[in-house]
Amino acid sequence: MKLLSQDWSKSDERLLQAVEQNEPDKVSALIAKKGLCPTKLDAEGKSA
Repeated sequence: MKLLSQDWSKSDERLLQAVEQNEPDKVSALIAKKGLCPTKLDAEGKSA
């Protein structure tokens, strides 16, 4: 099975690790640091 190549950065890896370790405060801090807004929706009501 061949996996597709993904452009993962160190911050993405830290975010995934925080999720896997069930650390919501760390997840929130990493998302805020990256400038993402997980609740922002587009005109169709989908997350951007």
